[in-house]
Amino acid sequence: MGRRIWYSLLGGSVYRRVGSERRGVYAAFLAVAVTTAAALAVVTALSTARALTAITAAWSDLPAFSVSRGKLILPQGMQPPVRVAADGAVVLLDSGTPTGNPLGDAPFGLILTGSELLLRAGSVPGAPAGTYRKIPLSALNGFPIDKASLGTLLRDLASAGVWLEAAIEILYAVVRDLVRAAVIAWLGLISARLIGRDPGWPQAWRVGLAAWTLPMLAEVAQIAVPVPGWALWMVACVYAVTGSFFLNPF
Repeated sequence: MGRRIWYSLLGGSVYRRVGSERRGVYAAFLAVAVTTAAALAVVTALSTARALTAITAAWSDLPAFSVSRGKLILPQGMQPPVRVAADGAVVLLDSGTPTGNPLGDAPFGLILTGSELLLRAGSVPGAPAGTYRKIPLSALNGFPIDKASLGTLLRDLASAGVWLEAAIEILYAVVRDLVRAAVIAWLGLISARLIGRDPGWPQAWRVGLAAWTLPMLAEVAQIAVPVPGWALWMVACVYAVTGSFFLNPF
């Protein structure tokens, strides 16, 4: 399996061997896909858990509130926006989605309006700094939306919730990468046919899986350095197209 992963990273003429070897094709791809997906999911989960923990520290300073029929309801005599800060997090209650940068430079924060929650969870791989995760309140249909219930929900999400989401993200990422590999394989096969060669789908599929290996590893670099999505596709296309030219036609 290790040899096959190494061949996948080399590209070029070595893809002739990659395309002809059936053994270990899925094991090598899935090993990289699951490992990289797990790395990104764990980093995101830890960042989100830290953000939610910081937000719950500020939660007790909020006034009693509720949301009913798309409206934020505050105690009599109090008008939105209401802003509290604690432990590096900012929580903002507002009647509508605020413009600009209402949380300022706070690494963690939450904005609650009459229609949605906007969560800032610090550094999330692949997302620009300061990005919000939007959660429509309609997704909480049947769940009472007030200070106590939302506080309990945030505490639950900070523990088991983020890890359940991480598991779902890993499964989604692996399926997504299989689909991407299929697209890359198809592009490689079409390119080979344009020059009069037809290696067949089985070989092209194995090349597609190999060509998407390096982009999966490069995605992990998003933990430290943003990697544009188009760059991943460009690398995979170059690997697949050039590799397909070396395949033996059936």
